[in-house]
Amino acid sequence: MSEDLRKKLIDLGTSNPLFTIRRGEDCDLYLEHGIVDAEYYGVASKEKVMKTYTAKMWLLEEDRTLKYREIIQEEDRSAGVLPAPKLSAEKSFFKGKVLFKKEKGVGFGFKKPADASSFGKVYQYDFDVKKIRDPVKQLVEENGWKFEQIILDYKHPRRDQNFCSKCGAALTAGAEFCMNCGKKIT
Repeated sequence: MSEDLRKKLIDLGTSNPLFTIRRGEDCDLYLEHGIVDAEYYGVASKEKVMKTYTAKMWLLEEDRTLKYREIIQEEDRSAGVLPAPKLSAEKSFFKGKVLFKKEKGVGFGFKKPADASSFGKVYQYDFDVKKIRDPVKQLVEENGWKFEQIILDYKHPRRDQNFCSKCGAALTAGAEFCMNCGKKIT
């Protein structure tokens, strides 16, 4: 069942022009959306603006739930030479659950250094998290699964775990089910 949903989500990422979805390394699926990535020149500086939205997804077959964790990464850099040398850089990461985020941006500058004819718009973006997250949520729910946003990476419980992930009761080695609440140990 989860393999069917995984394929449909990967296909959604292939057909949607706003994002891609691929198999993840530390999660089941990984969604990527580039908001803006621009390098340009100011009057006396070199500038960079980069923003990305990503999401990690885990498919839990036992309760038919897709766990969804969002990550927003931003980077701004500036290296100037006049009137005095300056270098500034700012990076930020947000990991967790985005309730809502709408943002528009536009930047003007030079595409080539010291070339006045290259001045113009160097980037423009319009980001709305719902345009990325909603198609995923809709597909998940149309397939009879629950969509759950989470704030931390999900850790799949292991067979050799010491405590039940549902009720916290101690488990015996090799147990298939929790003796306290009956949850299947995967």
